[in-house]
Amino acid sequence: MGTQGQGSGPARVFLHVGSPKTGTTFLQNVLWSQHDTAREQGLLLPGSSTADHYLANLDLRGLSAQEHHPDRAVGMWRRLVDEALAWDGDVLITHELFAGATADHAAAAVAAFGPETEVHLVVTARDLVRQVPAEWQERIKHRRTATFPEFVDDLVARTGEATWFWEVHDYAALVRRWGSTLPPERVHVVTVPGSGAGSSLLWERFAGLLGLDPASFDLTRSRANRSLGAEQVELLRRVNAALGDALPHPGPYSVDVKTMLAQRVLVEHPGTRLRLSPEDRALAVQWSRDVARELERLGVDVVGDLAELVPPEGDPEADPTAPTLRDEVSDERLLAESVAALVGVLDEHRERRAERDNARRQLQKVRAELAQARRALAEAQAQQPESEAAPPARGLAGRLRRTRE
Repeated sequence: MGTQGQGSGPARVFLHVGSPKTGTTFLQNVLWSQHDTAREQGLLLPGSSTADHYLANLDLRGLSAQEHHPDRAVGMWRRLVDEALAWDGDVLITHELFAGATADHAAAAVAAFGPETEVHLVVTARDLVRQVPAEWQERIKHRRTATFPEFVDDLVARTGEATWFWEVHDYAALVRRWGSTLPPERVHVVTVPGSGAGSSLLWERFAGLLGLDPASFDLTRSRANRSLGAEQVELLRRVNAALGDALPHPGPYSVDVKTMLAQRVLVEHPGTRLRLSPEDRALAVQWSRDVARELERLGVDVVGDLAELVPPEGDPEADPTAPTLRDEVSDERLLAESVAALVGVLDEHRERRAERDNARRQLQKVRAELAQARRALAEAQAQQPESEAAPPARGLAGRLRRTRE
């Protein structure tokens, strides 16, 4: 078991650098909700929450000083490193946006732990058939307005370029960028099982790699990010287009639209599953096959099976008559979703108002109790004989002077 502050340094440091949309939120939620259990088993998550690891990612990538980020982001990467170096067990630093780091940033991150530290790189990877629609949806949640066909056409036109999608979802390129100074046996690719396998298998793979006992953690406390249906994404996309200059991102958009509208209201509505057209699926399968082949060539440690990164070209779960992401959402379906979303927003507003009213009542109660206590104190002081009344406190010097007198 690790114990902090012994000065011997960490046994191993695991840098889990992505990729986005590969179960990272689920894994992080499990670990942070039960970080004491992880610590008892010798694994430290430095910092106080997953937010600190997000801020460390910004700091490492030179983004922490931007005005829309909190002041404490500056220096966060170094603070996590220092805390890790003071621990004598294993350490995990995890956030999917580390995947966006440049080769120079990645090399600096590994070097920060010194030549004596055993640094391991961890990449969670999922087939691109699922990643392509998931990434498009995530972009819509970040105020983008491109339709799915426009998004795919851009991916095709810019294949091989240093765009965000290929930086974080070309797992072989990500491994080369982050693992350039590490031996292959310390570079681990954890494959995300197929959609029918459930989340427990991914957790077992990830926890086992970290030296944890998977069965000692409660998975019911955590859940992964839930996807929107086609109708919900299209409604959100049109809302983004209609916003104009209102609710900018970064800024209030994250709270008012992404969190409240998308992740609280729209996610609760049943919708049509995001499904690729046969042509788009075949393209994503080919991309997946190329990435898996390159990972195999690199000789990295695979936790799982690279075959899970290459699904069949035909969708075995698909209804051939069901709409795909190349098909437009009808006005009738969109109108129904809009009305349902408006009802959901009003209900959210009601709940927030009830919370504010309750907080206001509690504040008024505390103020009344404080006023009553002040009156009782004043009455007690007024009834006390003058000779017994304590002199007013005038700081330490006055109390000392009275003691001498």
